[in-house]
Amino acid sequence: MRTTLLLLSSLALLLSGCSDVSDYYSTNLDNEEARELLNLIEAETDPAVRAVGIERLSEYLFRDAGPERLIAYLTTMVEQHPDDPFGALYLYFVGQTYLEQGAGALAQHYFERVVHGYADVEFKGVSIHKASLEQLVHLTPDAEKRTRYYRTLISEYPDDVDLGLLHYRLAQVYEEYGEWERAYAAYRTFLSYPDTAVPGEPDAVRLITERVDFYDSSKNWTVASLDDLRGAIAWAIVNQNARELLRYRAGVNFFTRTWEQDPEDPNTVPEWELGALLLNSRRVSVDSTVEVDSDGDEAYLFTYGWGNLRIKTWYLYFRRVHYPPDPDIHGNWEWAGIFLGERLQSTQL
Repeated sequence: MRTTLLLLSSLALLLSGCSDVSDYYSTNLDNEEARELLNLIEAETDPAVRAVGIERLSEYLFRDAGPERLIAYLTTMVEQHPDDPFGALYLYFVGQTYLEQGAGALAQHYFERVVHGYADVEFKGVSIHKASLEQLVHLTPDAEKRTRYYRTLISEYPDDVDLGLLHYRLAQVYEEYGEWERAYAAYRTFLSYPDTAVPGEPDAVRLITERVDFYDSSKNWTVASLDDLRGAIAWAIVNQNARELLRYRAGVNFFTRTWEQDPEDPNTVPEWELGALLLNSRRVSVDSTVEVDSDGDEAYLFTYGWGNLRIKTWYLYFRRVHYPPDPDIHGNWEWAGIFLGERLQSTQL
């Protein structure tokens, strides 16, 4: 790819010295309009008119002369007209051409040149800087650079972008290099746009709400090992020690629902109080072991005999805590909820 770039650069330098650039390209163009465009563009003095012509000609060059020759033509135009206000547009076309050929690194190079080396220009109602930034947030491997591009989109084009989605993406990039405080600040801003749709992640609002709530909590209910957590809860249940039992219940995001209930269902929290229910139960039996799921990050403890409730079988749900901001918490276990009733066939381990 580096060799290709050097060849194209050499070709562009060669063409810049030619007396008639149209002679070089017209041999590859069979369309009469394309030949006329070459001559008109060369003679045109109005940059805006020239830009419209170059956009149209680019379609012919790409199809008939090929992407390499199109790139050479566009870069030559930039070199021959250094004061052309549409220079950013032509380099954007170069970046797009490389992108369509699968040359992401070269595309990134030209989009960066547009953003950092040329004044912004609008073409057909589109900001070329904005269009380049929208490509760079996907192409740039450097996470810190991507955060700068996201912030620029947010600060300079607030009326033309999906602010909720951009803050969500910005938070994800901050997480890549451990900027946790900034990541969660961006997630909070994302949550201030509750109608934002995250492609491919329909539960994003709920999941990020839970993560932010956990981030802001004391997290003092987590336990280092699953065995210790099961043992402490089993002891509290058998001994009807409501205070000890509630000490291990997750302080945020705790749920109680049937197996078939949707997590988004607002009616997942029963009206009864867990500690009082334990004290009013004659005897609650607890399995001596937990069922661990296949990936080892979730576990279920069978219990039976809760009060005078119609549903007496409960599975206490434990999960491993994923919390990279604090290595002392990351990997611990929490009692995160209760599933009511017998397990459905589809939920068996």
